[in-house]
Amino acid sequence: MLFEKHRFVSLPPATYARFVLDETKCTGCGRCVKTCPIQLLTLDNGKARPNDRYDSFRCITCQNCASVCPEGAIRIEGTYRVSKGYWKNDHLYSGEKTTPEPLPKYKDKPFDDFAYELTETERVIYNRRSIRLYRKKQVPKEMVRRVIEAGRFAPSAGNNQPWKFIAVQNREVIDEINQKCKNFIKIIMRGTMPKQWLEKRVPGDKDAKLSFGQTLLTNLLIRWRAGELDPRARGGMNTVTSDPDYDIFLGAPTLIILLADKRGIGSIDLDTGICAQNMVLAAHSLGLGTCYIGLIDGLMMYPNYREKLGITPPFEIVTALTLGYPQGRIDKIVSREQARIKWVE
Repeated sequence: MLFEKHRFVSLPPATYARFVLDETKCTGCGRCVKTCPIQLLTLDNGKARPNDRYDSFRCITCQNCASVCPEGAIRIEGTYRVSKGYWKNDHLYSGEKTTPEPLPKYKDKPFDDFAYELTETERVIYNRRSIRLYRKKQVPKEMVRRVIEAGRFAPSAGNNQPWKFIAVQNREVIDEINQKCKNFIKIIMRGTMPKQWLEKRVPGDKDAKLSFGQTLLTNLLIRWRAGELDPRARGGMNTVTSDPDYDIFLGAPTLIILLADKRGIGSIDLDTGICAQNMVLAAHSLGLGTCYIGLIDGLMMYPNYREKLGITPPFEIVTALTLGYPQGRIDKIVSREQARIKWVE
């Protein structure tokens, strides 16, 4: 039984979402290609399509491609499901993804039909998207401070407020951080991804497999950091490292690194996450875009550089946010998995 559970850790048998294009609407603008975090799309004869980079269309169902399409030509059908093994998840969900349903009387109705009955806060929450297309225009420091101030007033255990912020607006420094993080991620990829996929090729080698040693290593690593070893997460990390031109920070003009005092009360990661979400909602309400960047963890390999940035004990990195002006309208309603609720009455 134990062997069976871990048999499919590396490359589990999974179904992925489907990219569906209305070719009559597609103008070939390429926004969907640029925003896909796994680089699964290409333009072919002026139309968007999957590029067969991996052995199947490994869509993580973020729906960024559909969100950024100005013509509404894209939709994502289905979602990621695994039927057996360590990553089995098909028993955890019921029904299809749905758009927001905060008001029962408007169930199955378009969001715009009832948005006027919601608070401004609710509308920001439902429309907010992770932004991966930024303008080069720098965000004024006054705006950055305004976003951070929203984070400062987040709740925390014992009102401990464990957070600290490193706001980087120097492009050369952001590029340095980008390269250092990629160097760290490459080490993980060499041990957990097929050799044929370590360099960007389109289309990819559909027969690529992990070696016996890589399979053993992957099985061991999931006991330490399962989240990073999820097949979709590895696809994202490999996207970052296989393309020398890929920017982890998405060309955003501002990077905010969130730190927490490791001596803080309770769960400092949770408190700092709440702080970050306050910042995200405030930013989007101000017309700015954000994206969480967990790959900032790569700086753990560079203690001297962390010190240069001001990341010193007792503070440690929790996460990072990109911040900037979006290229065009991107915030948009998308479908999400239905809530898992156990009512105790």
